[in-house]
Amino acid sequence: MKQNCRTLIDCFITAARGNRHRRCVADSQKTLNYGQTLTAAIALSRKISRLAGRSDKVAIMLPPSVGAVLANLAAAVCGRTAVNLNYTLSAQITAAAIEQCNIEFVITSRHFLEKTKIKIENFSFVFIEDLVSNIKTLDKIRAYLSARFLPQRFLAKNNKSGIAAIIFSSGTMGTPKGVMLTDENIIANLNSIIEAIEITKDDNLCEVLPLFHSFGFTCGLWLPIIIGASAVYCANPFDASEVGTNAFNNKSTILFAPPTFLLNYVKRVKETDFANLRLVVGGAEKLKKQTADLFEQKFGIRPFEGYGATELSPAVAINVPRTNKDGTVGRPLPNVEIKIINPYDGGRLPDGQSGLIFVKGKNVMAGYFNMPQETADVIQDGWYNTGDIGFVDEDGFLTLTGRLSRFSKIGGEMVPHIGVEDAFLNALGTGEQLVAVTAIPNEKKGEELIVFHLPQAGTAEELHHLISKSSLPNLWKPRPNNYIRIEKMPMLGSGKLDVAELHRIALELKTPT
Repeated sequence: MKQNCRTLIDCFITAARGNRHRRCVADSQKTLNYGQTLTAAIALSRKISRLAGRSDKVAIMLPPSVGAVLANLAAAVCGRTAVNLNYTLSAQITAAAIEQCNIEFVITSRHFLEKTKIKIENFSFVFIEDLVSNIKTLDKIRAYLSARFLPQRFLAKNNKSGIAAIIFSSGTMGTPKGVMLTDENIIANLNSIIEAIEITKDDNLCEVLPLFHSFGFTCGLWLPIIIGASAVYCANPFDASEVGTNAFNNKSTILFAPPTFLLNYVKRVKETDFANLRLVVGGAEKLKKQTADLFEQKFGIRPFEGYGATELSPAVAINVPRTNKDGTVGRPLPNVEIKIINPYDGGRLPDGQSGLIFVKGKNVMAGYFNMPQETADVIQDGWYNTGDIGFVDEDGFLTLTGRLSRFSKIGGEMVPHIGVEDAFLNALGTGEQLVAVTAIPNEKKGEELIVFHLPQAGTAEELHHLISKSSLPNLWKPRPNNYIRIEKMPMLGSGKLDVAELHRIALELKTPT
């Protein structure tokens, strides 16, 4: 079921015309078939096109929903680049992203703004409710006739830039960058995913990832609707009741979600709500064995771990039912190449040796928006430097050992923060992020580790006792006075730990020694 069309919107139009009466998209409020979805997108595109004028980009700030899907499809129909804004970031960062893209208005909804209380100065909001209510009967008739009978080559305008989306990175280690993904990038990656996990028209995706997230935009939005499958969208991924109800009512068969979300569903979703799931994949952060075990025990299906990056459209490797290995993120997807490089001398490392992960393929981004130097820093001869550390074993499975930025050089040795975190969590017998590790400068040793812990993890003394008894090298063990209790772990909207915020707090509270 690979897609050979030139653009994503062409893929969707082909799927829509071949599956007019099949279910396409749904949320808690409405369900549309393919014919209705295409007609609505065409009608909405004409309103957006007039508003956008000469601008080649459309900014969208909506939670996962039918409205968000239609806004993105409409942007593609009128030949614009979609910029889905991360509404979990600060207003200043969001405003900077809007300004950087030279965008004059943002499509959102009144209900969403009232609920989130987001305020962005000096920019205009256009409410999707108003756009829809201004679509008159004649507009609907024209859109319907176009969807049914207009030759496909005339249905969608050409996107001259070739950039399907600008997705701002989650900013785990600083200010987000605008990642430019072309139609070719995304279609190539979706084809690789389709080949690896065999999605069919009968599948329904329970979509919990926000569309400002790379996987949410590509696999949550485009993947199901270009192959004739369907998806149900959950506006709040942390609302386990909504997620469970949507999955049950739509007989969802596939779920992609960060492990943080999966653990929440273990605690709060009824067993019967996930009864139809046949594939669950965790990504964006490490899928701990305890989390996978708990999910399998409750729902009877084991989550598999995958790996990707916004800059890679986004998927790189994935475990699938027929070929998987615990503790790894799977084998590279078809048509995606991986090599492991020594971070110190740039030499290529053999299987089994850990180093920097480089990725090559048609899924590698076009670059960072208006950042040529930053682009050149991470892409060399077509290879993208992920900044992640890992190794490939003799069977071709990729194992992640951390990010280069999440290693500390202590006494001349590279110490992985994730490795220290895992030692704590294994000792506590939990897959929940009760403990997180960062580092601050140390004049004598280079750096020293700082441990953040939630109240339910125990006291600093108890945690230090656990790590002291562990088999970790002494150099990896934090000092007894380097434990900081916090009430809540800072998380990004994508489900990742907010590492930058942890580092900021550590620097603020701890004076380097």
